[in-house]
Amino acid sequence: MIRKLGSENYFESQRAAWKLVEMKDEAVGPLIEALQSDESQIRFKSAWSLGKITDRRAVDPLSQALLEDEDETVREWSAAALETIGDDRAIVPLARALRSDEAKDVRLRASRALVVLGASEALMELLDEPDNITRRMVIVGLGHLGCLESMGEVASLIDDQDDEIRRRVAWFLGCVGSDEAVVLLRPALEDASHVVRMEAAKALAAIGGEEGCTMVLGLTEDDHPHVRLTAVTSLGEMGLSAALERLVEIVFGEDDEEIRAWAAWSLGEIGDPQAIGPLKEACQHCPPQVQDKARDSLREVFDLDPDESM
Repeated sequence: MIRKLGSENYFESQRAAWKLVEMKDEAVGPLIEALQSDESQIRFKSAWSLGKITDRRAVDPLSQALLEDEDETVREWSAAALETIGDDRAIVPLARALRSDEAKDVRLRASRALVVLGASEALMELLDEPDNITRRMVIVGLGHLGCLESMGEVASLIDDQDDEIRRRVAWFLGCVGSDEAVVLLRPALEDASHVVRMEAAKALAAIGGEEGCTMVLGLTEDDHPHVRLTAVTSLGEMGLSAALERLVEIVFGEDDEEIRAWAAWSLGEIGDPQAIGPLKEACQHCPPQVQDKARDSLREVFDLDPDESM
């Protein structure tokens, strides 16, 4: 059966893999031995099968394959198998793979596995790595874990030279969602990269609150239209009436029609009846795209027929 894993016929190979999975304990020993096969397909199919069986006897052999196999597909599937087995013994080899594997897909799979294993300490230890790709993946992993303990260390990278790291720091702060995170996001509002400023607006929307709303309001005057658009939609998601006056100004005064339209949408999302009058006016005096969003807001949020209410 093991030999059939290397078949050039995909269906024959996959049938053999599933039969081995169905054998469970009986197949573990032969599959572990097959991780040493000369054929890379047999090795990666064996790793895949061991991941499906989830027998903890495979942890050490899979860890060895993760760190030593010459084929990146074998290493990737070994990391995936260690993820599904869920044994903490895999944390150290997974962290090593994330730090130093030459293949990005292997490192990404190792990062995901560390998240599933809840290995926040191992991830935090990698924040000081000089490699940008490693740090990017680590920040995302800690964000998915909502790791408050790492907030200070991650936030210290908000001035990093790498734009993508700074963007991911802003995303992370939105994930942890504390009042302290709002304060830590302030430098991102003035970042040289408009993508980072956009991420900061999204993060503040995820956290919510009056202070965050005030900060996002400032971004509605940003020089970059993508930032202004993100700020406008973020205000709608936050749903605070403190944004009403500025959103009305944007509906009638912004140069970009798309931003004006989404400001009308945000007025509806906030759901404050004070928005009804401006939305009715937008239906009469604004460009078509803005009128459409204003009509949608009146109809869907306030249960008003825009045509009857003119």
